[in-house]
Amino acid sequence: MQSVESAQSVVAFADHITTVLTIDDLRVISQALFDIGLPVGWPLSEQPGFSTAGIRLGNLNLELCAVDRQQIALDDWLTFEPTTLENLESELVSRGIAHDPFDAVVIQGNPIYTRVGLPALSTGTTAVQLCHTFYPTRTSGPIAPKNAAGIQSVTQIIVAMKAAHQQTMRSLLAPKPWTESIHFPEGPGLVVLSAEHLEIKRLEVRADNASTAVKVLTAAGLSRVDDRTVQIGSLQLALSDA
Repeated sequence: MQSVESAQSVVAFADHITTVLTIDDLRVISQALFDIGLPVGWPLSEQPGFSTAGIRLGNLNLELCAVDRQQIALDDWLTFEPTTLENLESELVSRGIAHDPFDAVVIQGNPIYTRVGLPALSTGTTAVQLCHTFYPTRTSGPIAPKNAAGIQSVTQIIVAMKAAHQQTMRSLLAPKPWTESIHFPEGPGLVVLSAEHLEIKRLEVRADNASTAVKVLTAAGLSRVDDRTVQIGSLQLALSDA
């Protein structure tokens, strides 16, 4: 139940979306995407059990990672920046939203991020989570600088959810209206479709020329789905002409 005192949404905006690759694909594809001129959200970092690189798509970071499958079964996840970290726990409690322990990552005394898992928005393969980033990862935007693929920005994130997931998402977003396309002060919009399970359907990405973008991204190691769609890991990117 939402607290009557909650004057703002728990969610500020979509910060990044993650898809899991093999370590070899992570190394090759992340470097290829940097080489075509897409900004570095964060450089490739290889740690035991979890390696990651962040590619900035104008207004959203695409995280490519390789994980220890004995520890992490997820194929993809969507991460929102919370409106406030200080009051986040009380806001979640007041809305009746269960959460995992706060995972605060600090390296050499420097806070990097604080992540909060949400069991009601997590399945075996897909999850939605909250994470406040201290490390500067939103390195450009909202329009990407010139790059060989002509990518400009992500217009919408399309997800599918069953009714119980949608109710939790509504509680996170309240008092923001639940509309066909949910807009945020920054970053892409969110479209929630009805389904029997939680799934990240695709990113809708605006480019100078969709056909050119598909060719360049395919050459960088993504898989071609059709004339306007590519796939990386479990995630599809649907390209449209600007």
